[in-house]
Amino acid sequence: MAILAYYIVCTIVSCILLYVMLSVIKQKNALHIMFFMFICIANFGYTALAASRSLEEALLANKISYVGAFLPMLIILTNAQFCKIKLPTAFKALLLVLNLILLYLINTIGFSPLYYKTAAIDDYMGITYLTKEYGPGHNFYLGLIIFETLASAVIVVYALLKKKYTAYKTMIYLTIGVVATLVVFFIERLTKMEVELIPFSYIVTALIYFIISYNTQVFDVSTGIISIYEKKKNYVCISLNRSLHLMDYNEHSVEVFPELATVRIDTDQYPKDGTFYNLIIEWIRELEREDVNAQERIIPYGENIYRASVRRRFGGRGRLIGYVIEMIDDTELQNNLQIMVKTNEDLKMAESAAVQANQAKSEFLANMSHEIRTPINAIVGMNEMILRESADANITEYAGYISEASSSLLTLINDILDFSKIEAGKLEIVDGDYSLSRMLQSAYQMINSRAMDKDLGFIVNVDSDLPDSLYGDENRVKQILVNLLSNAVKYTREGSVFFGVTGRMINRETVELVFEVKDTGIGIKEDDIERLFDSFERVDSKKNRDVEGTGLGLAITKSLTDKMHGRLEVRSVYGRGSTFTVTLPQKVTDDHKVGEWKKTISPETDYKDVRVIHAPSMRILVVDDNPLNLMVVKKLLSNSVIKVDVTKSGKEALKFIDKKKYDVVLMDHFMPEMDGIETLDKIRETTGENKDVPVIALTANAISGSREFYLDNGFQGYLSKPISYDELMDILYKYQPDEERGVE
Repeated sequence: MAILAYYIVCTIVSCILLYVMLSVIKQKNALHIMFFMFICIANFGYTALAASRSLEEALLANKISYVGAFLPMLIILTNAQFCKIKLPTAFKALLLVLNLILLYLINTIGFSPLYYKTAAIDDYMGITYLTKEYGPGHNFYLGLIIFETLASAVIVVYALLKKKYTAYKTMIYLTIGVVATLVVFFIERLTKMEVELIPFSYIVTALIYFIISYNTQVFDVSTGIISIYEKKKNYVCISLNRSLHLMDYNEHSVEVFPELATVRIDTDQYPKDGTFYNLIIEWIRELEREDVNAQERIIPYGENIYRASVRRRFGGRGRLIGYVIEMIDDTELQNNLQIMVKTNEDLKMAESAAVQANQAKSEFLANMSHEIRTPINAIVGMNEMILRESADANITEYAGYISEASSSLLTLINDILDFSKIEAGKLEIVDGDYSLSRMLQSAYQMINSRAMDKDLGFIVNVDSDLPDSLYGDENRVKQILVNLLSNAVKYTREGSVFFGVTGRMINRETVELVFEVKDTGIGIKEDDIERLFDSFERVDSKKNRDVEGTGLGLAITKSLTDKMHGRLEVRSVYGRGSTFTVTLPQKVTDDHKVGEWKKTISPETDYKDVRVIHAPSMRILVVDDNPLNLMVVKKLLSNSVIKVDVTKSGKEALKFIDKKKYDVVLMDHFMPEMDGIETLDKIRETTGENKDVPVIALTANAISGSREFYLDNGFQGYLSKPISYDELMDILYKYQPDEERGVE
C-alpha cells in the first residue's frame, strides 16, 4: 500500500502544481498549461494501474499513463521557449510525425502485438503491475525518448554556450531537469524496478518549469515592443527585474550603452563608471524614492537628444516585477510627425500580431480539446461498464471516483474550449424555443445534490406569473445559472444558497428575466471584485486553494451574459456572503405561465438499472477508426436487444451497407482514407435500400457551430464524445422500427 500511496501523492502533487501555476503565473502559455495537464493525467494513469484489479483495467490505466510519453516533445518546445531559440519548422514537423506514430502504436495496446506482444497482471507489494513482452512499437518508443531527451539537452547546452540573452539560473534549472530525466530513465532500465520513478520525475520537471516561469515573469515584460523595434535605429528599450538585474534589451541599446554587451542576463554587474549605471540605475533609484510609477525626461546624450521614460511593471496581485526603460531620438523636431506615424504603424503591427497569436492559441486549445475528448470517451464509456457489471464494492467505489474525476476533467476542457471560442470571437448564441420551468428544473437537479452533500439549504423561489414558453439559447442560459449556483455551493461552507427567479415584461414579446443567486459563503473583498471576472483569476487564492476549477467560470459567464445583451452584477460582504444578479432579455412565444413551479429531484444514478431498447429486428452500424470507441458503443448497448455491426473505416462501411439493411448508422467524422462526410456522400449515391438510412455524426469535434456543420452536410443528427448514454438512447429510440417501438 505504500507504493500505491506514492502514486496517489504524485498525482495530488501534480494537480496542485497545475492549480498553483494557473493561479500564480500571470503570463500564461497554452503550451505550459498542456504540459502540466498531461503530467496530471499521466500520474493518474500510474495510480489507476496500481489500483487495477483486472487486465482490462490495467491496460486502460496503462494507456492513460502513456500520456506522459508525449511530454518529451512538450519539454523540447518549452526549453526552446525558455532559451529563446527558434526551432526549425522541419524539426517541429518531424517531432509531430514521430509522436503521431507513437500515438498510433500506444492505441494498439490490448488489440495488437505491435506494442506489447503479451501482457498480464501480477502483484508486487500490494499493487498491480503489468508484466509484458515488448514488441517493436515499444522499441520505437524507447528510441524516440532517447532522441527527444538528447534534443532537449542539446538545446540547453547550445543556449548556455551561445545565447548571452539566456539567464544562467534558467540554464541551471533546465540542466537539472534534463539530468533528472536521464538519471530516472537509466535507473529504471538498469535496475528493472517494478515501481515507476517516472511520476516523481514528472513532478521534478514541472516544479522546475514553475520556478523558471515564476522567477522570469519579467523576461517578456517588453517583448512585444522589443520584437517590433529589434533593428530600428534611434530607439532603446531595456527591461530590468525588481532587483535591477538586466533582463532584456534591443539591438540599438548596445549602441547607446556599450557596457551592456559585457553584462550577463539576470545579473546586475554593471560597470560603476559606465553611463548606464550613472544615468539609468540612479534614475530608477530616484523614482523609487519618490514612489511614482513612471517618469519621463529629455536627456542630451552625445550629439543626440532622447525623450526617455522609466516605468514600473506589475504582475499578479499588484506585485512589482520590474522596470522598462524606453528612449527615442528626438533630435530633429521636424521628424516628430514622421516618428509618430511610424510608431502608430508599428503598434498596429503589434496588435495584428497579438490577434494572430491569440487566434493560433485558441485554435490550438480547440484542437487539443478535440484530441483529449476522444480518449475521455473511452475512459467514460468503459468506466460506466465497470459500474454496471462489477459486483465488487471496492471496484465500483474506485470506478465512481474515476467517473467523478472524468466529469471534472471534461468540465475543465469545456471551460477551456468555451474560453478559446470567446477569445477567437467565435462563441455563438443559438436561439430556439424552450420551456423556462423545465430548464430551471434541470439546473436545480444539477445543483441540489451538491448542496445536500455539504448539508446546505437550497432555497428556490420562482415567480409563478413568468411566461414559460421562451425563445433564446437555453443551453447558454442554463450554463450561466449552473456556473453561478456551482460557485455559490463551492464557496459556502455552512448556511444556505438562495436562487430567485423574477422578471418584468418589457413589451408583449419580450420579458426581462432576473436571476438572483445569494449565498452565506466566504464573501469577496471589495478590492477583489474588479478582478472577479478576469480569466484564470481566483480571488483570495490562499483561502480558496482547496476549491476545484480553472478560474474561467465567471469570465465565461460574464461573456455569455454580454453576448445575450444582459447584465451581471455582484454585491458581497467579506466573510458573510455574496449575491450575483443576472438580467437577461428573452423573447416570449405564448402566454402560458410557469405557474406553481415544482422541484423534481432525480434519484442517485443506479448504473445497473438503465433504460434499454428491445427491438430484435433493429440493426445499427457503428463506424469509427478507433477500436476502443467501437468497444465503448458495443458495451453501452450490450443490455439492449438490437443488432450492432461495427467497422473501422468508411470503405468497410460501404461494404456493410451493400449487404444489410440498417435502421441507423453512427458515423465518425475524422477517419483515414475516407472520412465520415465522404462516406455519407457515397451512401447517398447508392441505389440500394440504405440510400436514405439516417446517419448520425459521432465525433469529438465540439467547436462552435459543429452541430450546424454536420446537419448542413447531410447528417440527421449529432452525438459528441464522450458519448452520453441517454442521448444515444434518444437517437436510437427515434429511429426504432414502429412495430417494436418502446423502451424497457
